[in-house]
Amino acid sequence: MSKRNLKAYAYLAPALLLAILFSYIPLAESIVSSFLRISQNGAVRGFAGLGNYAGLFRSEAFLRSVGHTIIFALLFLPLNTVLTIAAAAATRRKGKWTAVAEFIFISPMAVSLAAYAMIFKEMFRGRVSIISRILSTDIAWLESPGTAMLVLAMLGVFLDFGIDYILILSGFRSIERDVLDAAELDGAGSLRMLFSIELPMIRTIISATIFMAVKDALLISAPVMILTEGGPFRSTETVMYFYYLEAFKSGNRAVESTIATLSAAVSMLSMALIAIRRKHALKDI
Repeated sequence: MSKRNLKAYAYLAPALLLAILFSYIPLAESIVSSFLRISQNGAVRGFAGLGNYAGLFRSEAFLRSVGHTIIFALLFLPLNTVLTIAAAAATRRKGKWTAVAEFIFISPMAVSLAAYAMIFKEMFRGRVSIISRILSTDIAWLESPGTAMLVLAMLGVFLDFGIDYILILSGFRSIERDVLDAAELDGAGSLRMLFSIELPMIRTIISATIFMAVKDALLISAPVMILTEGGPFRSTETVMYFYYLEAFKSGNRAVESTIATLSAAVSMLSMALIAIRRKHALKDI
């Protein structure tokens, strides 16, 4: 091994060590624990096989949380994808006020998740909330199952918007100017150029942002804790919020390990799909 490679590995060693200690070892322990019968105090009572998984999927509360997570994803993914692409497309050409628009679109990244969740909670609280006054309605946004999930989806879009916007905007601006100039010479209008040339050329980046959004939708928990606490009537209780209740409120070690293992599998699958999509895209170039 060359000295150059040794130097590179030396730089990577601290990050790799932290990943092993705080990610891979706990994940390995969760995988092993998901096949064991464990008491609330952590004592191993025996081998459970697939019993923990079978019990989890027989739980009505867990299946209900899966349904809520799917509903959230169906609301969140189209909103997030359309809005981020639209914002990036509108600012893909640098102009006089582009920097101002970029600052506005990126600014959600500057404030913590908890702070934005609390702001949303105050904006939509009660029938005389700020949003209800603006819209001249008396809707109790966070007290109705349908509207509470919609508000949660809007919060999710707001939280993911900044990073997705940056990625898609970078994709637009990485397109070679010669390609765009050639399309203009051929008489392509702005909309034709956007839909027929630019969007197809950045489809890999768009696919990556969608896969990341899918992962975020399936693993959403903190916004639920702050905004709705799973209510009203457990209508916004997602899989990860169910995990929070079982792991930290009830101390159910078996369910905790089983859900952690399933969540890790979902995350790894999402990352694998991104990698495969990227590999095929590189072959097409």
